[in-house]
Amino acid sequence: MKNNSSYRYILRYYIDPGFHEEDRTAELIKFCHDSCVEEVMLFYNPEELFAGFQEEPAIEEWLVVARKIVGALKENDIAVSLNPWTTTVHLSRGRYLSDRFKHYRTMTGETGTVAPISCCPLDENWQQDLCDLFSKFCKELDPCALWIEDDWRLHNHEADMNYGGCFCEEHIRRFGEAIGRETTREELLSEILGKNNLEWRKKWIQLSQDTLVEPAEKLYSSIHIANPATKLGLMSSVPDTQAAEGRDWNRLKRAFSPDEPMLLRPHLPPYTEDNSLLNFPAVTRQTVAEYNPEDIEIYPELENSPRSGPYSKSMAYSAFECLASPLYGSQGITINHYDMMGNGIALDRRFGTMLKKIKRRLDALVACGCCELDQQGVDVLFSSEVSASMESTSDFSLFGIVNNSVAWSRTFGILGISHRLTAEYDPDRVTAVSGQTLSAYSDDEIMEMLEGRLILDGPSTELLVRRGFGKYIGVKEIELRTLQQDGYGYEQVNSTDAESYGLEYPRMSANRCALELYAITPDEETVELSTIFRYDKSRLYPGLLSYINDLGGSIVSCAWPLETGQFYMGYFNNFRRIFMQRIIGVLAEGDDIAMGLDLPLNVYRCLTSEYDIIAILNPLRDDAEKITFAAGNFPGDDAEFLDIDGQWKSAALIPAGEDCWTYNKPLESLDALYLRINN
Repeated sequence: MKNNSSYRYILRYYIDPGFHEEDRTAELIKFCHDSCVEEVMLFYNPEELFAGFQEEPAIEEWLVVARKIVGALKENDIAVSLNPWTTTVHLSRGRYLSDRFKHYRTMTGETGTVAPISCCPLDENWQQDLCDLFSKFCKELDPCALWIEDDWRLHNHEADMNYGGCFCEEHIRRFGEAIGRETTREELLSEILGKNNLEWRKKWIQLSQDTLVEPAEKLYSSIHIANPATKLGLMSSVPDTQAAEGRDWNRLKRAFSPDEPMLLRPHLPPYTEDNSLLNFPAVTRQTVAEYNPEDIEIYPELENSPRSGPYSKSMAYSAFECLASPLYGSQGITINHYDMMGNGIALDRRFGTMLKKIKRRLDALVACGCCELDQQGVDVLFSSEVSASMESTSDFSLFGIVNNSVAWSRTFGILGISHRLTAEYDPDRVTAVSGQTLSAYSDDEIMEMLEGRLILDGPSTELLVRRGFGKYIGVKEIELRTLQQDGYGYEQVNSTDAESYGLEYPRMSANRCALELYAITPDEETVELSTIFRYDKSRLYPGLLSYINDLGGSIVSCAWPLETGQFYMGYFNNFRRIFMQRIIGVLAEGDDIAMGLDLPLNVYRCLTSEYDIIAILNPLRDDAEKITFAAGNFPGDDAEFLDIDGQWKSAALIPAGEDCWTYNKPLESLDALYLRINN
């Protein structure tokens, strides 16, 4: 499937047997040709019409129609992949196991609720039937790929299971073997969420990991025998959430695709359009960063839920999501814009026009070879193993060991600061950490980080103080305080640079940012870059601190727990953008960072083997009259821009100060400016 010179549109589509299937097939072929769609991902037994685990007559009824559809598509040079909509089953929604499948063992959630239909992945009867069914599809329909749904997981199956997990009798038995004695769901949950038994937690996470890998290996083996030409693709959701069930992304890759790159469909929220400024693809980029770029082909989900056409998501917004995706390595996109009930393209007959309009630019971007690994700017550090070591925030749910790893990515995305998601610490780059990410690292590893350049949010600062590293970050004490306790009103910048801010000593909201923040007591040598004040203008504690330690490390700590309920309501404004960009500019010390100026912009910078690429996306509903940006080591005189016809042309950038440039043409709402120079 991989084609480095073309951005691949993969249309997820359902034609229902007995419901105008001939008309739908002809319509589908025309749509694909008109819209530059190269592949159709054909649904089986999908969502609204999901009939539970199906018996042979129903399977054969679908296969009769599917054979005709597949034949017609291939005759028209349109590739076909398959998407059986469930494996374990997402949610029951009124569905139950029929008599034929009563012998399946379903999941038991952390609450003790037994799922009505979602199967325990360790159930051998379910494993065998799934292998037989999917192998049959691959043998008879010869698809280029079969996609494994994102219900290949232990969480998010039934609301009253809470997080979920699987605490069925088989899991309890196998865990008992691991620890050398019998246990119960109640005891197990209490121990793995407590502070004093991380050994149990690690064993439980290992068992959960095995739970998903063991059937993956069987499924690959079965399908590979049935049709060696069919590749397997994996759909996924939120890495931080999946860390609590022990997901080892590379081990799953080896199970599903041991000998060649695996097809990956990362989650690309939001499903339904909302504020584009606040929806930076941090989760998507984190998923991609879990892998070596050579091991995967990336096709994020372009979702339109509940598949309502323009009532759910505009063409402009869908285009905006596509236009960002090649920058972190996507070779294409999976498109779930149309319903799963067989209505065809009637929901949005204009959608294909948008796909065709942006295709040439997307093809040109794919040819540049960007990937997440090569992104320049601040490193946002995460660990897929953090759930095994972090302090649980809950006594009763596995949600308590779900970390907030990518908060800085969303923050930098909104502030127009280029960055990279990474699980590998790089001492040569500025590194930002959030939540309890650092709990996954040893004291020696943290000491190495403290020799470098670190940006810490409130929880990360508290974690380092608790572990005895306070003296290396310039913090004596730290305490979580509430708005109700302290009545904090605003944060004030300690700078007289009125020219930068347009206002001397600017103030930024505090009480609309978070209901809790961290009161930090700094060392005497620590520089207080901003201060939190009470509503009566009395000083409370620092907002942002800078400290150079005896190891030579430069540490910036902030009071904010990023991404709390109110965070996006008050944190962001022009003062914040200027403030944070200045701080990172000092920390970066000439690094190849890029930052958008004057307006809220999404900024990427990628160094490929051939090009230095800067991409600036306009997430606003307003057009930008011009674009000004900062970029060190970027000779803008030689820059080209990517025109709508897919050709690179002279950008004619205008110098706007030291390491700053202006593109003196409008950038429309939800559009992108791509610039490049030769390395």
